[in-house]
Amino acid sequence: MLTSYGAAYARTGTAQISAAGFIARFPIAVYPIALVLIVSSSTGQYGFAGVVSGCSVFGGALGNPVAAKLIDHFGQRRVLLPFLIAHAAVAAVFAMLISAHAPLWTLPVPAAGIGFSMVNVGAVVRARWSYVWADADAPRSTAYAIESILDEAIFVLGPLTATVLATHASSWVTLGFAFGAVALGTLWLAGQRSTEPPVAEQSQSLRRGSALTHRGMLLITVTMLFIGSVFGSVEVTMVAFCGQHGSRASAGWVVASFACGSMIAGIGYGAVHWRAPVLHRFAVCATIFGVLPSLLFAATSTVTLSLLAATVGLGTAPTLIGGFALVDRIAPTSSLTEALTWIGTGMSVGYGLGASIVGSVADAHGARVAFAVPVACAFCAACFALGLARRLSRLHPRERADSPDLQTDTTPPTVQTF
Repeated sequence: MLTSYGAAYARTGTAQISAAGFIARFPIAVYPIALVLIVSSSTGQYGFAGVVSGCSVFGGALGNPVAAKLIDHFGQRRVLLPFLIAHAAVAAVFAMLISAHAPLWTLPVPAAGIGFSMVNVGAVVRARWSYVWADADAPRSTAYAIESILDEAIFVLGPLTATVLATHASSWVTLGFAFGAVALGTLWLAGQRSTEPPVAEQSQSLRRGSALTHRGMLLITVTMLFIGSVFGSVEVTMVAFCGQHGSRASAGWVVASFACGSMIAGIGYGAVHWRAPVLHRFAVCATIFGVLPSLLFAATSTVTLSLLAATVGLGTAPTLIGGFALVDRIAPTSSLTEALTWIGTGMSVGYGLGASIVGSVADAHGARVAFAVPVACAFCAACFALGLARRLSRLHPRERADSPDLQTDTTPPTVQTF
């Protein structure tokens, strides 16, 4: 296991990629639950708190593709810094409104601005890994697994951090911590010039069509939308469940349990040298992901919910790792950052929808009934993943033979597109 992971870091600068990316995107797990806790403690309304949190994620869904396309055109450093400045401004505005007990209608816009101005660092980092290991598939695949494991570590530590800060400190401290992490990681990453992918040809990079036009990208994005809706609805429902059972302070631990289970599965998945095609692995993992959330109905306390959440989380990281690896084989190098960002965008849209819908259900019918939302979304995600597998498996035999995503991991990721 250690040999597989060590090989991914064999080239200069790779450790710095992971470290900077981890810090820069740590707040993706802090902002959503922090906004829910900050707003719900001020208003007592989980429904509106979910809407505000959803707005921040919707903002990211709008801003991430814009930033990604600009990055493919101008380069990472020239785009990361302006977006960082904008992020500082909107985070400060939101904190001022909360501190001043401003009318509720003033909160969604700056919340959306927080998401819009936060670049999808996960896609930026994965694009660097693809560039560094363009000539070696095994280390690149392991690197993608590493980033998914780090994502899960973020979603273990982030909710705990957000819960402690939001329940024991002011909104300024909570949001200031989140922005500080974004600033530190972004500046560190922007300063790493040796691993920054070269920009696309200036005359064509902005005029080409969307990365969604590549075969299979739309179905993958829709699948990720439903996966994201599971995340959003589960997180808000877990917070509501803990609050309705008199254990509001336990929300961070419960949400972290979900990510902990995913991280454990991701570590095991990344250590294996898979021979099965990426598409097949993605479909199998998505199917498992679609079944596990039904276990949440068995929760009777915050303790049992935490254990069940960890079990449900086992299906998450392998599905995401397979999704990123599949996109790495679909998109050409000139639009890889945008293509990888669409995975995050799909999840962001889904997260926002799930968080916005489930809060009202939890308020009206209780958290137990609200678990039906993530269960239904997970089932839909599995259906679209299987639909993708069926569609691509029907390619002409010669076209299938030339498609890297339908073979074992032995070909460079950008030689052929669907």
